[in-house]
Amino acid sequence: MPSKQEALQAIIDIVKNHQLSIQEVIAALTDTENITKQKTTGILSRIFGYVGSILVFAGICIFIGMQWEQLASIERIAAILGTGFIIFLVAVAAIDNPKYERAATPLLLIAALFQPTGIFVMLDELSHGSDPLYGVLFVSLIMLIQQGFIFLQKKKTALAFTTIFFESIFFITALELLEVDGNAIYFMIGLSLMLISWALGHSIHQAISSFWYFWGSLSLLITSFDFLKNQTYEVLFLGLAAILIYVSITAQNRTLLLVSTLAMLSYISHYTYTHFNDVLGWPIVLIICGVAFIGIGAIAMKINTKFMNAPAELTKA
Repeated sequence: MPSKQEALQAIIDIVKNHQLSIQEVIAALTDTENITKQKTTGILSRIFGYVGSILVFAGICIFIGMQWEQLASIERIAAILGTGFIIFLVAVAAIDNPKYERAATPLLLIAALFQPTGIFVMLDELSHGSDPLYGVLFVSLIMLIQQGFIFLQKKKTALAFTTIFFESIFFITALELLEVDGNAIYFMIGLSLMLISWALGHSIHQAISSFWYFWGSLSLLITSFDFLKNQTYEVLFLGLAAILIYVSITAQNRTLLLVSTLAMLSYISHYTYTHFNDVLGWPIVLIICGVAFIGIGAIAMKINTKFMNAPAELTKA
């Protein structure tokens, strides 16, 4: 459970990220009945928006699937790519309309599925064969430009998500075509996603930061372990996991904390099985070290509360 100081810091971040005024915050605290009504309306609007979008998506997919064999190449391209682009235009228009804004997110996600699929169909129908990676590179670049440009205009979280997704696909594909080592590719992607997630966590797009923290940390940890395994400096992996735990606490992200904690426990289990499989004293050492760390943490928290957070008047006295 977060302390009062952590809760206040979270409130400050929300106020800054959403550019709320003090008057708006006070009004929200005093007019709780109106806020509750708005919240209920927003939830219902979002539910109907997602359900409606799912039904539209299912209907289009079933219809195209039933007619697929009878369609010519151009008709197949128009059916998927054209439909995806129309849905995208409708979603962009819905962003600026308060009545339909809740439906914009699912429509944007549906368009992000249809459009690249339509481009792949176009390449399959019209091209004469080449390395499939060039097709992936082309599709991801087109989608990155489109999603990124609209994101810069609308600042919609769903567009931030799709932009990061297609950007990752583009750079992974480009580096693979350049024959860069696989571990190096996914280490760079993991590190990049971690930095992007940090920025997202301190913005109005905080809702998607956990998703990218998960994949970024997973990619970073797996590639790092693969590189460090069976090396004399293999124990550096433990340091990396500890750094990620520190980042997770600083960023207040439970997903990153879970991944980094599991990574540390997994490495300790691996190290124990490899080097101390039959040594009874090793788990005892781990228990003693763990208790010591807990004690040091408790002492550090007391020192921080008593001295580091003391009022300025006391520190000057």
